[in-house]
Amino acid sequence: MRVLQGCVRYPPAPGGAETHVAALAEGLQQRGHDVTVHTTDLWSETPFTRREMPSQVNGVPVTRHRARSPGGEAHYVLAPGMVSAFLAAETDLVHTHSYGYFQNSTALLRRRLRETPWVITPHFHPTWSMWGGARRLGLRRVYDATVGRETLAAADAVVCVSRHESELLLAEVGCDPAKIRVIPNGIHWETWADPPTGARFRKTFPQLGERLVLYAGRLATNKGLPDLVSAAASFPEAELLLVGQDMGPGEALDAQAAAAGITLHRLGHLDNDLYRSAFGAAELLALPSDYEAFGIVLLEAAAAGLPVVATRVGGVPEAVAEGETGLLVDYGDPEALGAAIASLLSDATAAAALGAAGRERVTRDFTWESIVGRIEALYAELH
Repeated sequence: MRVLQGCVRYPPAPGGAETHVAALAEGLQQRGHDVTVHTTDLWSETPFTRREMPSQVNGVPVTRHRARSPGGEAHYVLAPGMVSAFLAAETDLVHTHSYGYFQNSTALLRRRLRETPWVITPHFHPTWSMWGGARRLGLRRVYDATVGRETLAAADAVVCVSRHESELLLAEVGCDPAKIRVIPNGIHWETWADPPTGARFRKTFPQLGERLVLYAGRLATNKGLPDLVSAAASFPEAELLLVGQDMGPGEALDAQAAAAGITLHRLGHLDNDLYRSAFGAAELLALPSDYEAFGIVLLEAAAAGLPVVATRVGGVPEAVAEGETGLLVDYGDPEALGAAIASLLSDATAAAALGAAGRERVTRDFTWESIVGRIEALYAELH
């Protein structure tokens, strides 16, 4: 089957949705499908940054259309080249990703003109966490009630990565429940089959302390990182390690940590091998976000055998079995976050048990091989 995948960004540009699209595209290609990706030349959303990136990634052809934004923000991206490319493409099915972005309007136009089957994976965020939060809440609500609702109505299927995401989508935008399929995120098990060691990471960053609490992901305002820095007062025996592209708050986090006497290491975006090695060097993963539709990094930590401390938001309780593979706390409670982290740092046996259970659960429920198979079956049903 010929499949066109459309998204706002694509690896090597970082991000959870970007990782999801790439895993799906590569998995479908490996199963014999003819996959092409149309995206933009954006490296990051905030700040609005373009970068030269390859036109082929792991065997998948990628067309990167020039992104334009009158406001300098990704949610107002226009990519005129994508319109003609979508309309001209000889494809059997279109699959777009990330609600609220330009590629969905482009796919909607194609659906109207050429009646090609269309799947959308929204990677949906609630009204208060997108488009500048409360600052543009009115604009987001207008979009939901007009373009957003029309988009979901026109799509043949809507794939949500968690039950919570599907419930939120129904409540905030509205959609035919019969169109919704819940298919979670996953990981490439073959890259985690051997648990990572921290040897390469330690050699690359010899200045790091012996005990590390890891955060891995974009440094963005919705990730709750000031709470993590505040929480670090509860576990002075360990240092904070932030791995991921800085989308704006990095310097403020440095200043907060310095003022509180917290040792914070902010390392930026790492290559894949070094990224995995970071999990081998750390004792646990912390994810203090205000919202996650699911959270691929939670599966990566589990695959690495790391216990997780995360906030009880969005689809996180579906990715982390509370008390079995990790600990969950309420968002916005640095004291509870710090206490949970400190409890695992002080009890190696309990931490190891959570990590082992997480690794077993990932192999059973969250490999990309099984998830791509479910998407492939959906495509066959629609085609």
